[in-house]
Amino acid sequence: MAAATALAAATLLALTACGSSGGRPDVPTRVPATPVAGPGSAQAPAGDVIVGTADVQALAVAGGDGGGLLAVQSAAPSSIAVYAVDAPADPRRVIEVPDDAAPMTRVADADGQPAPPVVLVPAPGALLRVDLATGATDTAHIDGDAISATGLPGGGYAVGTADGTVYILGDDLSVDRTVTGFVSADSLAASGDALLVLDAHQTSLTEVDPATGEHGAALRVGKGATRIVSDGYGRVIALDTDGGQMLVYGLDPLINRQLAPIGASPAALAADPARGLVWVTFTGTDEVAAFDLSTGEPVEKHRYPTVAFPTSVAVGADGAVYVGSGRDGGVARIGPEQIR
Repeated sequence: MAAATALAAATLLALTACGSSGGRPDVPTRVPATPVAGPGSAQAPAGDVIVGTADVQALAVAGGDGGGLLAVQSAAPSSIAVYAVDAPADPRRVIEVPDDAAPMTRVADADGQPAPPVVLVPAPGALLRVDLATGATDTAHIDGDAISATGLPGGGYAVGTADGTVYILGDDLSVDRTVTGFVSADSLAASGDALLVLDAHQTSLTEVDPATGEHGAALRVGKGATRIVSDGYGRVIALDTDGGQMLVYGLDPLINRQLAPIGASPAALAADPARGLVWVTFTGTDEVAAFDLSTGEPVEKHRYPTVAFPTSVAVGADGAVYVGSGRDGGVARIGPEQIR
């Protein structure tokens, strides 16, 4: 009976997605989940706090002229500070971004390996493409408040808005097509020929063909999902922040292949394809942990105390892990020599 109920729910989601291309669907929704603070960790953060920026929104690590770059996006002031990873005392440059900009996303190439040091910054009415090495910024103007973005393996970009529209952009940032039928497009991930859209109001994951804009299958994601990411192995990983779970999805067809409880209020995730790990932060315990997905369920390999209210994480090419505090804890770095 339970299996039949689950199948019926999945089918309903798929039918809703496929039949709602005319605009924002009129469906039951929930208030999107948000990370919550718990008692935190009694231990000092592992590694070193290398940047004292408060209210970190997002982190990105990339190559660049003269070595690696660490980009730290903060909300006050609304900007991206770019540091040399081997000398993070003072930023090389500070790039202003619009007020109320959403967290930036690192652009990776089709193989999941580091691409040129470019990030995408969703903002009200716009998507910014920022070259961290030079500070050069290009802007695409769109309708609505952009809240998510990702690069597409075949070239171009996808941008999601708060009102549930997904824009497919070309390499020149022109709009090729729009995709509707979501309440909100809160997080995007691309893998192979597919674009995955997380709708936090429905806590659902929907497959979209970026070449045509057509909806594919759709599935429920836990109690209250907030983030998705492609891991470079043809999988998409989702965080169920309310449920304290990680869900791993295979594509072609879209199917939930792994699910496991992982900790209190998982908030951010970053894939490390070179080492086959996915790093997750937990605001409920002020920790960061790494999981191996090569078996039938997520297997925890590392767990460390980290900065207060950790709401962002990034992984460098050398395996170093950077964790950002959404409050006043700054940015911590755990070096590869410390990860055992």
